[in-house]
Amino acid sequence: MDKEINLPEGLLERVLARIQREKRLRSLKRQLVVFSMLAVGSSVAMVPSFQMVRTNFIESGFFNFLSLLFSDFKVVTASWQNFALSLLEALPLTGLIIFLGLGLVFFASVLVLTKESKIIFTVLKEGPAPQVS
Repeated sequence: MDKEINLPEGLLERVLARIQREKRLRSLKRQLVVFSMLAVGSSVAMVPSFQMVRTNFIESGFFNFLSLLFSDFKVVTASWQNFALSLLEALPLTGLIIFLGLGLVFFASVLVLTKESKIIFTVLKEGPAPQVS
């Protein structure tokens, strides 16, 4: 009954390293799922947001003011300050902010996804910890 168990040298370090690796991998996978959902959600939300911005541009008359720049350039240059203010007033800022914000979220999510996926693949390439014989 008094058997002594001889454990290989460095076993504890390898076990702890494997536990840390698995924790890191689990955390990276969770982040991958969250940012994937965020990227998909923001890209889906961009479609109605773009339609709203397009409708707001048409309703505000922004394109009418902008076409004046090409059709009657002399009038625009004569009163360019009033023209610039008219363009600014006709801009649908709320819709633009929403649309650009969603675009920013989408591109930031894709950026994080690429970084996280590279890290995950490098961790997976390392393979399992060496077996103790």
